[in-house]
Amino acid sequence: MDAIYLGLDLHAEHIRVVRQLDQTNPQRAQRFTWENIEEFCRKQRQKAKKVYAVYEAGAFGYGLQRRLQGLGVECYVVRPRKLDPYHKGVQTDQTDAFHLCEDLVRYVAGNRRAMHVVHVPTEEEEAKRVEGRHRKHLKKEMLSLAAHGRGLLLFHGIRQKEAWWAKFRWEKLRERLTPELRSALEDCRKLIEQYESLLVSVEEKLEASAPKDLPVAMGKLSYVLLMREVYNLHRFKGRRKIGSFTGLCGGVSSSGPSHYDLGITKTGSSYIRTLLIEMAWRMVRFQPNYRPVLKWAAILRDRKAHRRHRKRAIVALARQLAVDIWKWQTGRVSAQELGWRLPN
Repeated sequence: MDAIYLGLDLHAEHIRVVRQLDQTNPQRAQRFTWENIEEFCRKQRQKAKKVYAVYEAGAFGYGLQRRLQGLGVECYVVRPRKLDPYHKGVQTDQTDAFHLCEDLVRYVAGNRRAMHVVHVPTEEEEAKRVEGRHRKHLKKEMLSLAAHGRGLLLFHGIRQKEAWWAKFRWEKLRERLTPELRSALEDCRKLIEQYESLLVSVEEKLEASAPKDLPVAMGKLSYVLLMREVYNLHRFKGRRKIGSFTGLCGGVSSSGPSHYDLGITKTGSSYIRTLLIEMAWRMVRFQPNYRPVLKWAAILRDRKAHRRHRKRAIVALARQLAVDIWKWQTGRVSAQELGWRLPN
């Protein structure tokens, strides 16, 4: 037998598997536990010259992919999507595994658009990203508590736009509150202070890992978080790849004589786009000789410019910044050639 194809639909308690032998029709779905899936794949490896497998990226990470690769199975992890191509309104574990298996067969046959294979990081890269994700979670929880406190205050007729939990504000604010409201907000303050303390520790550790020759105003924390989300810039083969990866490229709808330019595609991680936009605004202020800044400075520094125009300009700058960081980190250009000012 030349090849066996396995479509895997992962769940916390079990894995649904659809198998196809060479160019025959896919077989009925089978159910395996996480403990015996590797033994099943090991047996398939003995039956065929080549075994291929695929599953969707998600909560289960890349551990299964690494284990199957170790058994000699060529395993792909693909971008999740709705596996109901004809919109029949019927989607089950069995049909998901079936469509994954079908896509895998077409992909191996040469149709590279059959599925979108994602980059599988090394264990070291994955471990480093944990710190960045942990910092993001702490920040989210702290902001959620702060918003909860503002909501309670607003419900009782007190509007607070600033950090209401700060000690000097809280001392003045608590006198205006009922005992019940004061007690609830005191609990929120204690939790916020704990999160702030944890954030400081995590952010200091992240900033310490930033390169020393980082351009002025790029931001140590932002840069480290961006790199840990992207994993490895060397995996991108061209500027178009890194540009589209950010989701900051404009969409288009074109058919026959009609052509419409749409907003940005927003593919990929919104967190990466947020980091790039933050970095872009700092470049506007502190890197005046950066070429994209010179190009868009008239709009970005004009407070009277229309908000839509400013948003378009900063998105264009952020997209170019991502491309230039890729060029810089892969050795294609130097920071001086890009017009970046380095620390003294």
